[in-house]
Amino acid sequence: MLRGHDVTRACGSLGDARARAGVGIAEGLTDLAALYAVLGRGDPPFEALRSFAAGWTEATFAPMAELRCEDPLTKLVTLAYLRTRVAELYRGSVAARHRLVVAEPYHAIGELAERLAATLSLAELVRDIFRGGETLALLGAVRVAVLTPAGRTLPVRLAELRSGRIAYGRRLRVRVLRLPEGYDEALHLLRSLR
Repeated sequence: MLRGHDVTRACGSLGDARARAGVGIAEGLTDLAALYAVLGRGDPPFEALRSFAAGWTEATFAPMAELRCEDPLTKLVTLAYLRTRVAELYRGSVAARHRLVVAEPYHAIGELAERLAATLSLAELVRDIFRGGETLALLGAVRVAVLTPAGRTLPVRLAELRSGRIAYGRRLRVRVLRLPEGYDEALHLLRSLR
C-alpha cells in the first residue's frame, strides 16, 4: 500500500490468515478498515473488501470434509438442520406447540458489504433475544428463522425483535408462523422461506 501497488491479492491473503487465526469476518474487516484509516486511505475499496471476504471464506470452508450443521459466518444452524428439528417435533407430536419466527429487513439490500453486515447483526440480535435453547437458523442472505415453543415469553421476545435494529439502522419485518398439520406441508413451508 505504501508503494502504491495493487493490494487485492494481499487482502485475500490477509482474509485467509485472519480466518485461520480464528478471527471472525466482522472483526477481520474492521482490521482491514483500520489499516486503510491508519495509512490515510479512507475506506477500503470494494475490490479489497471482496478479496478479503473471499480469502476469509475460502479458509473457513476449506475444512468442509467434515459436514457442518452450522453456518460458519453467523454460527446459526443451516436449513438442513432446521428441517431435522422440525421432523423431530412431528415425530414427537409436539409441532403444534411450536412457532416459526421469521425475521428479515423490510427492504432488500443490494450491496454485498451491507448484506454481510446486516446478516451478522441480525444473527447477533436473534442470539441475544432467544437464549433458551430455541433453534436459530439462517434461511437466506439476510433472513433468519427461530423455531421456538409458543409459550408465555414468546410475545415479549417478539416485541423485542420487532423493536430491534440491525446494521445501518434497518428495521425488521417479523412473521410468526404456525407449523402446518403435516410434516410434508412443513417441508413445503421451509422451502418457500429460502
